[in-house]
Amino acid sequence: MPFLRGIKHLKQRLYLEWRYLGRPPWDTGVSPPELMDFIASNPPGRALDIGCGSGTNVGTLARAGWEVYGVDLSCLAVWRARRKLRAQGISANLYLGNVLNLSFPEATFDLILDIGCYHQLGAIERQGYRERVQSWLAKGGYFLWYAHFRSTAEKRSTHGIDDADINAWNSVLHLIWRKDTWEGNRRPAVWLLFQKKLGVP
Repeated sequence: MPFLRGIKHLKQRLYLEWRYLGRPPWDTGVSPPELMDFIASNPPGRALDIGCGSGTNVGTLARAGWEVYGVDLSCLAVWRARRKLRAQGISANLYLGNVLNLSFPEATFDLILDIGCYHQLGAIERQGYRERVQSWLAKGGYFLWYAHFRSTAEKRSTHGIDDADINAWNSVLHLIWRKDTWEGNRRPAVWLLFQKKLGVP
């Protein structure tokens, strides 16, 4: 099984590198209104962008006064992010790698942002991801999450999330709001904002 997961990760990484030879459709260069609203409603702190791509949201957060960390699986994406942010005079901490293998021993985050990472993971990886987010979030910290939503007709698909994925966070995070939406009028999606429960380590 670990061998098969390794093959899956390699295929995913090669796919991302291929997409970043051009401009992937998900890398719009514009921060979403959900993130902009969050920034407008909360004081700056330390943020982690999981799947940061070419650094659009890292730059948006940094310009708003946040100390920002970003991680992506694609070498080309991280290279583009570093080049873009350097040209804009923005300082950020960017990492190349799989979020499931990274550690931030000295850092906890007031905001963790995930736009399109979790919904690509398998069941075992999702459990590990949730454990890491829980450990990385500061007390009272927020998890802002965008994912494709899997309909009843797609139950055999491993891509996307469903209500069970959302409910899996309930033991450590409190759901603040949920917004069901569509991506390009062709795929159901969902935005969620969670806050880490007080008393959870």
